[in-house]
Amino acid sequence: MCQSYKRQCECGRHTAEIFFGNMLLDQTAVLAVYCPECSHVDQKADPAFVWDNGWVLELNLATIRTHAATFGLPKESVTAEWVFDAGYATWVGITPDDTERRNRERDALQHLAKTDLRAYIKAMKNWGIEREQRFSAEGWRKMRPGAAMGL
Repeated sequence: MCQSYKRQCECGRHTAEIFFGNMLLDQTAVLAVYCPECSHVDQKADPAFVWDNGWVLELNLATIRTHAATFGLPKESVTAEWVFDAGYATWVGITPDDTERRNRERDALQHLAKTDLRAYIKAMKNWGIEREQRFSAEGWRKMRPGAAMGL
């Protein structure tokens, strides 16, 4: 069973939900989360940081690199970007707050399920397509070509 972990950003204004795939890593792998308001850290070249649409996830590479053999990589090749893109420590969903956002958006359509099932099905289909297009246009990392394969 995979687990997720909610973590407030460094300024305390937002919460990100992080997914740990394959039951390998846990919250000890996360050093910090920075939202767009507090992501002024200038560490773009640092292999411990992964940048995603203004959000920054700082990972504990010392801890993560102890699993390098499991990843099939040399320790020095393990970076936060690779760990994020491979799904070992990544957002739950597409964005840091995707679970909450998705639930709010779906809840807004639930009234149709009770009154007009066809309209509800159509609305859910359109919502899913529009949501995916919106995330792509916004530039979220998981929506980039090859992201589904952990590339």
